[in-house]
Amino acid sequence: MESYLKENFEVEPKNPTEEALKKWRSAVWLVKNPRRRFRMVADLAKRAAAEKKRRKIQEKIRIALYVQKAALQFIDGTV
Repeated sequence: MESYLKENFEVEPKNPTEEALKKWRSAVWLVKNPRRRFRMVADLAKRAAAEKKRRKIQEKIRIALYVQKAALQFIDGTV
């Protein structure tokens, strides 16, 4: 039964990859109402900007932890 369901009723995942979204957008380039064209699809530019911001914050936290570790080692070594 499960194999039958997998073969005949496969559902796409809810979080498609960025490549899949780009392919879908290129396939539906002609739509009657351009305002409604991509309203149900994530804004790829905003998604990329959010990812860049997340990585930048993550890098700052990583650097801060290294600085803190170095400072503690310096204090322990000199006392």
